[in-house]
Amino acid sequence: MRVAAGILLSRIIGLVRNRVFAHYFGTSDAADAFNAAFRIPNFLQNLFGEGVLSASFIPVYASLRAGDRERDAAAVASAVAALLALIVSVLVLAGVLLAPWLIDLIAPGFEGEKRDATAKLVRILFPGAGLLVLSAWCLG
Repeated sequence: MRVAAGILLSRIIGLVRNRVFAHYFGTSDAADAFNAAFRIPNFLQNLFGEGVLSASFIPVYASLRAGDRERDAAAVASAVAALLALIVSVLVLAGVLLAPWLIDLIAPGFEGEKRDATAKLVRILFPGAGLLVLSAWCLG
């Protein structure tokens, strides 16, 4: 129930964020830069924080805990946490270092100041996405 409430609250806050953003930025170059920059870290969060990992980890962990195998459950959780932290750290570092190249992939028409602003935003947003992935894993 708590997880469902957290997801609902997250979606509501996301809707409010989008409405406030649209009100202040509209269809400006700044809005385009932010929306493009937000795509990649958001994908990272959806994939690792809310997607495949949750679907594969939770059933295994829950069955170990239900079978009174607490030690095994803790070992699986520790291994997954360490592996996730390593993978996310590598992806965040790569995202920060390769931001200009990523911009060419997600926003090929961006040039000049708009492209530079998008690359800067990607570098700012990527570490936060890494932290969100790890926190989403902690929530289950």
